[in-house]
Amino acid sequence: MEQERYSLYVSVLGKFSIRLGGMETADVSNGELSGTTPLRQHSFLQYLCVFHDREVSQEELIDAVCDGDTGTGDPVNTLKTTLYRTRQLLETLGFPDGKRLLRYRRGYYSWAPELDITLDAEVFDGLYDEFYAAATPAEGLDAGLRALRLYQGEFLSNSVNSLWTVSLRTYYHGKYMKLARDTAEILYQQGRLEEGIELCRATTTADPFDEENQLLMMKLLQAAGLTQAAIQHYEKIRSLFMDQLGVTLSEELSNFYRKLTRSDEPRELDLGNIRDQLLENDPVDGAYFCEYSVFQNMYRFIARSTVRTGQAIQLAMTVLYDRNGEPLPAKRCTEPMDVLHDAIHRALRTGDIFTRYSRDQYLVMLPSSSYENAAMALERVLAAYERTLSGMTTQVQYSILPVLPPKAAEADSGGFVLNRTPAQV
Repeated sequence: MEQERYSLYVSVLGKFSIRLGGMETADVSNGELSGTTPLRQHSFLQYLCVFHDREVSQEELIDAVCDGDTGTGDPVNTLKTTLYRTRQLLETLGFPDGKRLLRYRRGYYSWAPELDITLDAEVFDGLYDEFYAAATPAEGLDAGLRALRLYQGEFLSNSVNSLWTVSLRTYYHGKYMKLARDTAEILYQQGRLEEGIELCRATTTADPFDEENQLLMMKLLQAAGLTQAAIQHYEKIRSLFMDQLGVTLSEELSNFYRKLTRSDEPRELDLGNIRDQLLENDPVDGAYFCEYSVFQNMYRFIARSTVRTGQAIQLAMTVLYDRNGEPLPAKRCTEPMDVLHDAIHRALRTGDIFTRYSRDQYLVMLPSSSYENAAMALERVLAAYERTLSGMTTQVQYSILPVLPPKAAEADSGGFVLNRTPAQV
């Protein structure tokens, strides 16, 4: 007599769950497992679900599930006890005959052969392959979108402490990011901009440091007529990269940002109108802050002008340190750097220019300023900084060098560094 067959659906892309077909009560969710089930049983069940298509040796399970710590001197018996308790768990949650579903034969563990198991990760893999095997990207779009809907989060997202999940988590994250980017690119080309923006918003949240997805997000926003939102998105990720990584964005992203901020108005023959467009919309007193690439171009122009004018111009650099003179960790830089930004802006002149150079550094250019006057200006900045950061233990050091014309014969060695005491005011 033919045995009754069961179907089991297993989710591992995000929260772990298993569901026996046709039985509403037989649903093991991640929350139920993590709250009531020992970690070893949890990992034991997950491992057998992921590798459901073969028998798994007890040695392999001991390495993966027990992670070298069985709690007793007999790992084989510990694993058998885990099997017994997992069978009980399945029955408690409504699964029929746990002993029949989970089998042990001569040192190997497996699911019953009459159990048809569907793993969402395998369905994802199949749709992923279908997308890239399509004759044209547009033909595979449906498969790509279906695959992306399956990805509800990182592989076994609540099992980050299980070492065996690490490589699979990395593997599926990489596939998801690539598929999402390529799918969003097709949506962009087809003019399905809202769908593309929604998809890119999910991927830039999942991995905010993927610059390709960030660039695509800005392109989609611009194409949807949301240019200002694209500019704000760039400024947000620029701050994120600087605060968390201490690096600037790629040249491709910076170039696209400059394109966004460039006027797209029709041809204009009235020079007065052009002059009005070049002016700041809301000019304010204080030093002028700009992107590093803009600062670099301004520096080069001003350095060239010194050949003709002989004007004294100073370049200064500020650096944040902790009270012991050590670099501040990234997570402690954000607030002090914001305060230092405001201090530079308020304490310096309207004609002075500054930019953020790294996670904990600003560059300042002071035109028409002697070395001594530049030092006095920087002292005003530090005083304003220390007044604001009451109770914090940080210090700022600065150095000053003259701006030199291109191809200067000799390097200037008159740099000046001031070692400040910690700000504890």
